[in-house]
Amino acid sequence: MSVQTLPTDVIAPRSRFWQKLRPWLLLLPAFALMTFLFVLPIGAFLEYSVYSYERGRLVEDFTFKTYLLFLTDPYYHAIIFDTLKMAAITSFVSLIIGYPLAYGLWRCRWPALQRWYGLIIFSPILVSVVVRSYGWSVLLSDQGAVNWTLMKLGAIREPLELVYNLTGVVISLCHVFLPLVVFPIFSSLVRIDPALREAAMDLGAGWWTTFRRVIFPQSLPGVVSALQISFTLALGALVTPAVLGGGRVLVLPLQVYRATSDINWPVASVGGLVLLVMALITVALCNRLLAYSES
Repeated sequence: MSVQTLPTDVIAPRSRFWQKLRPWLLLLPAFALMTFLFVLPIGAFLEYSVYSYERGRLVEDFTFKTYLLFLTDPYYHAIIFDTLKMAAITSFVSLIIGYPLAYGLWRCRWPALQRWYGLIIFSPILVSVVVRSYGWSVLLSDQGAVNWTLMKLGAIREPLELVYNLTGVVISLCHVFLPLVVFPIFSSLVRIDPALREAAMDLGAGWWTTFRRVIFPQSLPGVVSALQISFTLALGALVTPAVLGGGRVLVLPLQVYRATSDINWPVASVGGLVLLVMALITVALCNRLLAYSES
């Protein structure tokens, strides 16, 4: 009994068709998730942004009044500026603290100790943002552990104002963003060829020269990625500014939340779109810097 087989000229096109279709099928769940979480909310933002809010109620007309309000009102200019300032300071401080920490983690010669250090650095992400924010509000209060320690050491005579201002917000945000800054830089440092550092040392370069001309340029992709992550996440921070800011740190996510609570959906929609535009601009600039650093 003979077994019939299909000709190769029939099997080959069918095989090529499934090879081309397979990646799209694998990406289909991601496309569906992005459509549900990204495209549909943007559509809702665009729809409600052209409505108006008059006398405590939503009016379904077509107007660009809310867009003009964001462009011309100094109040919203100040909120956008404070949001960008908070994100920039948080990213800068996180990078100043995170790069030496990533460098020390990379230079650690004991793998077990390195794993424990990595777990300790990662631990802030395991704590709820609400618990973490209230914990920092207790530590940074006038009678908290930080002021008590500084006064006992004689560093200060009066308690420092570390809560209900930008300082406390930045401290708490840096605490949670630190792992997101350390590990991208650490991953770039790990990929550096050890022969480059050894060659620089053999040619007479000291530690600082080797770091400045060999190690730091090779770690720039991780630095740019860390800045991108920390800045975009700080732009959308809501709970930490609400708890540690005490209503004195006015940022755009808080304004969007309050407008949504007041059913002022046009202001909330335009605020959300402004946040999205700022995040996209940040991602685009960081991608350009990343491509430049890798070239």
